[in-house]
Amino acid sequence: MRARHRILHASILALGTAFASPKAAFALEAAAGARPAPDAKSPAAPPTDAGTALFIVGAEYEVGGRRIGYTDLVIENLRTYDVMGAPVLALSAEVYPAARSKLPVLRDIGLVLGYAGAVGLDASLPDGTTMGTSWHRADAALRGRLRIGDRPGAPVVMVSAGYAFASFVFKAPDAFASQVPSVTYHSLRFGADGRVPIGPIALRAGAGYRLPLAAGALLERFRDGRVGGIDVTLGVAVPIAKGFEARAGAEYTRYFYSFFPNPGDTYIAGGALDEYVGIKIGAAYVH
Repeated sequence: MRARHRILHASILALGTAFASPKAAFALEAAAGARPAPDAKSPAAPPTDAGTALFIVGAEYEVGGRRIGYTDLVIENLRTYDVMGAPVLALSAEVYPAARSKLPVLRDIGLVLGYAGAVGLDASLPDGTTMGTSWHRADAALRGRLRIGDRPGAPVVMVSAGYAFASFVFKAPDAFASQVPSVTYHSLRFGADGRVPIGPIALRAGAGYRLPLAAGALLERFRDGRVGGIDVTLGVAVPIAKGFEARAGAEYTRYFYSFFPNPGDTYIAGGALDEYVGIKIGAAYVH
């Protein structure tokens, strides 16, 4: 009996030593397929990347302005115009239908849409007459994006080609309708944009060339005329919540005219500059 008690006592001590050993504890966990403790945290998913997004939608408030003037104006029968501080609301959207696929090239081809319109804008003639004024712009384009590197948030270069519409029209009395600088541009636009991370923010910049197919009343007043256009943008994006970013920036668009009138024409000028500027602030959702 005493021998049996000694053997039992030795067995209990050996078993206790085994459970106290870290190696034994590890072996038991492995054998049982133990999982991490409930409070263990999984690695955080990378933030949504504009360079791989399926779609991006945005809204902005803009303080806009326009200035138009003529060069070598022989007869003072055309009116210049200058305004700054016009309130403009803008919406934009980008969608890349194949972004979640593994198809090369196609996953980075998307459609870009945009619209903006001024609110409560009018103009006054020298005699105090108020003219209703409408200012709208819209664009649609195909865009391709190229990431510079594979890491999340890598710089992105984008090229686009599409259609751009811009209209600035005065509802002038008949006596002044032939003098005010109303325009309606229908243009082909070719552009390039970029997005470069700088710490927690991203620098956004772009430029484009516009080839107007029609320009409206201003160009039609001259026997011969040519018009072209350019635009540049610069801004920043700052993450504010999951998928959301705040945006701020500026945009400048310039249409330049060359005229070739003959003596005796109703309107005689060498050219014109039609310039637009916008200071913007808004937000976008990236998914």
